[in-house]
Amino acid sequence: MVGSSRGDVAVERDGGDPVTGVVAALPAELGPLADGLPLARTPLGTPIFETQLGRGGRIVAAISGVGKVAAAAAAAALIAEGATRLLVVGTCGGLRGEERVGDLIHAGRAVQWDLAVRRGREMAADPDLLGAWHAVAGGTQGCILTADRPVLRFLDRLRVARAASRAYPGPLAADMETAAVAAVASQAGIPWAALKVVSDQRPGWLGALGGARSGLAGFEEALAAHGATPAASVGSLCEALARRDHP
Repeated sequence: MVGSSRGDVAVERDGGDPVTGVVAALPAELGPLADGLPLARTPLGTPIFETQLGRGGRIVAAISGVGKVAAAAAAAALIAEGATRLLVVGTCGGLRGEERVGDLIHAGRAVQWDLAVRRGREMAADPDLLGAWHAVAGGTQGCILTADRPVLRFLDRLRVARAASRAYPGPLAADMETAAVAAVASQAGIPWAALKVVSDQRPGWLGALGGARSGLAGFEEALAAHGATPAASVGSLCEALARRDHP
């Protein structure tokens, strides 16, 4: 049994194997997990798919749509379906210029960057999930800044990166979902982790002065080539966790 409580919120799960909930904003980001049996549509219309592994328990995956509200609703729906841990997969934008298209970034922390209230806007990923996922998928650990408005222009990316540089060294990426899912998981008292692939990057100064686009140029191509990479590793992650917990 997995049980935890946070304030007046209690989560109790019985029945042996864990249930892994996966949130992706777009169908292409969910990749092979969208090939499972359609399980349900939530009252808000969020499609949920179920995949049964040989080992590692059930995987229930949701296509949330873009944005924090949509991601939080999908996360809550997966918890209602029995999820005992939450994962976020999909794409992100590089903010520092060192993150390259195709790079995998594990969220050591997720921050609601556009939330004025400081309390509760920053959350750390579960270290066990983070370590196990890194072991099976590779990649680097960084910080993901989540906001409801994408950071597209070169100067906007530079401004955000400079503002966050002291608090969050290392790879830095922007998305529109991760911190919202992390907030729901934290409120429910269950672990979470996120793995994102860089789909668009910030050019350097010379590139920017030369007119290189730092927005979503090439996003569709990068999404098609790399977008499902994090989701494709979820099955291996769940099996690795099962082997560790039940050798």
